[in-house]
Amino acid sequence: MPGRQTINIMKNLFSIIVFVTVIGVASAQSIYETDTTYVHFFSDAPLEKIEAKNTKSRSLLNVSKKEMGMVVPNIEFEFESPLMGEHFNENYMETHKYKTSSFKGKINEDVDLTKEGTYEVTTTGKLNIHGVEQDRTIKGTVTVKGDRIIIDTKFQVKLEDHKIKVPKIVVKNLAEVVDLTIHLEYIPKKPKQ
Repeated sequence: MPGRQTINIMKNLFSIIVFVTVIGVASAQSIYETDTTYVHFFSDAPLEKIEAKNTKSRSLLNVSKKEMGMVVPNIEFEFESPLMGEHFNENYMETHKYKTSSFKGKINEDVDLTKEGTYEVTTTGKLNIHGVEQDRTIKGTVTVKGDRIIIDTKFQVKLEDHKIKVPKIVVKNLAEVVDLTIHLEYIPKKPKQ
């Protein structure tokens, strides 16, 4: 029987699938799914630098509508120190309550994602971290090469915007603003058999 974490990830992935389906009936070729994901966060505080990576995220991209959805399982971030991971999960992200972070958005520029090239874009949508949803416009680069679409972005997140509380005793150990770097590689979604 799948664990609670797996069920929550499946629920969030299902909501993204529904989102992509609802935004328009598209041919199977216009839906892409990630086969490689990399999410990295970095906190540069006065007393400590904290960073972690996550390669377990999932994302779908509707090429014809230029809309995407992404789910990041919070507990899957890997830290250099197990203690850092414990603090992240228990004290900051409260992963027992907030299993995932997510983004659903639309590319603003009029780019043809079926033609090879590299495009500077912005994506506007809803960023949900720690159960708090924020409207965001995020800059990034889309590279179309063969049957692959690659999205790269780097942006900042203010902890207070998502009601992530830092205990006063460790306020110099965690920056108020963290850097997020995201790399997503998409391939055409295979039709169900």
